[in-house]
Amino acid sequence: MRSQIEHERSDLPCPKRPKLEETSKHDSYDSDDWETLSDDFRLLDEEWDKSGGFDVDLSKLRHTFGYGSVDLDESDLASSSEPHENNNRDFLNRISKMAISYYNERTDTSLELVKVLRANFHPSAAITLYITFEAYDIWDVNNQTKRYQAVVRYLPWDIKVCSCCPAPSSSI
Repeated sequence: MRSQIEHERSDLPCPKRPKLEETSKHDSYDSDDWETLSDDFRLLDEEWDKSGGFDVDLSKLRHTFGYGSVDLDESDLASSSEPHENNNRDFLNRISKMAISYYNERTDTSLELVKVLRANFHPSAAITLYITFEAYDIWDVNNQTKRYQAVVRYLPWDIKVCSCCPAPSSSI
């Protein structure tokens, strides 16, 4: 009969011998899946390039490669350190206001946020957010709302507005 220590040692894998039961993470895909991955990557790349990341319908894809749409009613991005942020919509409102400030400083306008419409993201060294929102210029006598789009790099300790501009007329 083996002692407990001998039993535990015998269960340890030999470092010089590769485990035969280990499979590559790619072994679980058959050739049809590789075609799907390739097609999804191509379609994602085309859609992302066409809309600049703002209006990508990810529901068409089986694999999204870390890219996604922000669910405004969830709270996975909302900061627990910000007491007024209960969900992603609150978080994106704050980020959109930062983008509006960025835009106002560069264009001598006085935009005010109306509402966030949607947002997409992709992970990189940070999370890059592609936010579409409505705003109006308080100096515009017609008070007409217009769509704007902002690209924001987000880390919990660092938020950087990369761009903010009016959305193309064909957007959303």
